[in-house]
Amino acid sequence: MSRRAAEAGFRRFLDPTMEAVRREFSVGRALRGTGLGPGGHVVDRLRRNADTLERRLVEPEFDRYRERSLDQFGVLLDAVERGDSIESVESQLLAHDSYVEALDPSVTATRRAAVTEAILERLDRLGRGIEPIVERPEDDFWAATVAAMDRPEALSLVEDAFPFTGPLRSHRSCFCFEVRADPNELLDSPFLPTLPAVQIEYTSEAIRAMTRAERQVIAAVKREVEERFEASDGG
Repeated sequence: MSRRAAEAGFRRFLDPTMEAVRREFSVGRALRGTGLGPGGHVVDRLRRNADTLERRLVEPEFDRYRERSLDQFGVLLDAVERGDSIESVESQLLAHDSYVEALDPSVTATRRAAVTEAILERLDRLGRGIEPIVERPEDDFWAATVAAMDRPEALSLVEDAFPFTGPLRSHRSCFCFEVRADPNELLDSPFLPTLPAVQIEYTSEAIRAMTRAERQVIAAVKREVEERFEASDGG
């Protein structure tokens, strides 16, 4: 059995998705409606320094999301290799889940349970989807995929197992993505008053950017599936 092919395939999906999220995400949109000072003066300054805000605050959050996703996938792969159920590693999977971390503290226990169920259902689909690849001896993702699946099965893997924004879209109001910002560090000017650190909430923009990025990457990977199977068929 080889997990290298599955790991390579997951990275082939995750890394372009995170790059697409960075391209789609707009600090200016995230700051709309955020009040950090009288008359919106500080907000205007932050907008004019959007590159600094993105580099020092937003990009580290995306990097953290990527690392947590890789850690979570590692737990999932361990379970698939052992033949264990999702339920047996549920706590470890949720411990690495960025959506669980982003749940609004005011969310009721019932709604939290619904979100958790959606997250675990997605991970179960992913685990079942990659199992045939993990069972192959090939280390290359596409070689293992073409050997383990037919074209419809590979397309189903991309369309049904790889997508990750389902829980966000189904339970949008349950989440709160935010980052702590110190305007005194971000706005380098001796003429600004001393300002308190604040929480910048960017939930809507994060969901918008992730949804658009996922859609773009899924379309690209589906095209590659078609090309790989065409090549394998000698077409």
